[in-house]
Amino acid sequence: MEAAQQVMERLALFGRHRGGEGLHAALAARFLSKGATFQALQLSVAPLAEARSFAVQAPASAPLPALPADLQALPETAASLRCISSAAALVTSRLPADARDALQDEALRSVEDLVASVQSLGHGPSEVAALSALASACASRGDVPRDAARAAARAVKVARTLQGKEALMSALETVISTSFAQKDADEALHAASELSALARDAGDRRAQARAVLAMARAQLASEEPKAASEAAQEAAELFKVAGDKGGQASALAVAYDVEVLLGKPAAAASRAREVLTLVRGNKQAEAVASLMLGSVDTASQDSLGACREACELFKGLGNRLGEAAALVATANAQLCQGAQSAEAGLASAQAALAIFRELASGHGEAAALAAAGAAHSLKGDAGEAEKAVKESLELFRGARDPVGESFATTLLKSVKAAGRGSKVAKLTIDEAHGLAHIELTDGASPASLKDIVARLQATAAAKCIVLHVEGAPPPGEPEHGTAMPRAYGTFLMGLRMIALPIICAITGKISGPMWTFVLACDYRFAATSTVFICPIWGKLECMGDLVGHNSATQLCLARGPKDSLVMLENGVVHQLQRGPEDTKKAASEMAKRIAATPAMACRKQPFVLNRAVGEYAMSAAYGKVVA
Repeated sequence: MEAAQQVMERLALFGRHRGGEGLHAALAARFLSKGATFQALQLSVAPLAEARSFAVQAPASAPLPALPADLQALPETAASLRCISSAAALVTSRLPADARDALQDEALRSVEDLVASVQSLGHGPSEVAALSALASACASRGDVPRDAARAAARAVKVARTLQGKEALMSALETVISTSFAQKDADEALHAASELSALARDAGDRRAQARAVLAMARAQLASEEPKAASEAAQEAAELFKVAGDKGGQASALAVAYDVEVLLGKPAAAASRAREVLTLVRGNKQAEAVASLMLGSVDTASQDSLGACREACELFKGLGNRLGEAAALVATANAQLCQGAQSAEAGLASAQAALAIFRELASGHGEAAALAAAGAAHSLKGDAGEAEKAVKESLELFRGARDPVGESFATTLLKSVKAAGRGSKVAKLTIDEAHGLAHIELTDGASPASLKDIVARLQATAAAKCIVLHVEGAPPPGEPEHGTAMPRAYGTFLMGLRMIALPIICAITGKISGPMWTFVLACDYRFAATSTVFICPIWGKLECMGDLVGHNSATQLCLARGPKDSLVMLENGVVHQLQRGPEDTKKAASEMAKRIAATPAMACRKQPFVLNRAVGEYAMSAAYGKVVA
């Protein structure tokens, strides 16, 4: 249980520095794809992005400008007005997916008819509006992004030929929205910059604020946090001057995303509180703002309270997707409270999983499974934890989501590390022969090592220690960090206090801090199958005294695995045995002879008391050497 806490420490770190894996929905974050962990779960709640905008997005389709009286009287114009009205309604429809798809198809056909009708009228502003509507309709479909871009570009081209700037500003807003839909942040930024200049010259503060906000989102998507932060602040001020609280909240939401990306949870929480204050009275917006607040600094009670509030608000609104997203955020916050909240965290994650499965949300299901895996790990159930996280990883891979896949892969490594860390070092006292058998595997928990030292200090029966060292590094490069080196160094200092000769039986793969136990022993046996990963780990100044200067030079410069024969030639091990059982048996027999012979040199002056061993152990215990 104690070792499984490693996963929770990592989750708490995410909560403090990565925004609780970012369980909010941000429009700009849809375009980020370079591995920031906080983005992974945003994709599961993408439909909430519209709510995150707090009603300040550019219109889904541009309004038809006022027409001359002679054109208004034409039947084609009346038909066009009806088409564009129905198209706007259908494009922004919130009906179920199947019905919405059918209506969007109808909208697309209507707008295409509209474009043909307006072009026949020869009225430029109307053509701009019709092309903008066509671009919005194509963008809403999602499967025709190039058509959306072409229509928006045609709208801008026509608008540039007209007198006045209103049509061009409208067309540029369409370019911005379609560029975001295509994940083209550069094009969105270019259009937003031009729109900002036009709106400023025209004295239209709201349009300028929308343009600057679009610039902030595009800069965030391009991972330019400083520029994005400055633009978001400017947009917030413009909206404030215009008296638009919704717009101000939307700009502050982008500033919040920037703080999350920069790993500043306190600043992000402050932004979320500002947003929450601005949107009071709008339950949907309050729910999203509460979810934003609950997604940062997840180790705090304030975060947990905000997550629960968001969950209740979404539930009251009948928003099942939002409720599920808030439940995942609640689960992460509960897990960061420690082992006492593991059961509650698992319950929240499973409740979210049930909703996401009901809604057929693959990304949401993957996010909920990841939270459930972390909860199982905290409870000490490594098998269930690994199973849940692997299932999450497969779902992200099936959705071709590199960000989610990266997140799940990182979590899987953490869960596996916690499983390894849950191993316990064991001590067996053989009073008949005066031996203390210590079974130690890679990743043994610090608590079990401490307990062994205390038990050895309390017994007078042991005359010699048999150290059974089984190396088992994680797949790929070992990742020991600083926790294990400190624990192993402290344990070795404890063995120095006991001052007994140590015979070592070495099996498995020895790497990183596991070298600590190999180098501190009086006599070393190794199985022929044992592999040693070079370079030797530890303080370099001590190596000459521990294994000899020539061998130390070779083994410190070497890279990669070395077999036991090489170690025998270099004097690192003294004897090889055929397999693990023979190795342990030979070490035990040697230890029996030493325990029965007080006159032996290693009984009078064990190697563990060597000055070099002490210096080596101290450097590890104080964290001066890391894996």
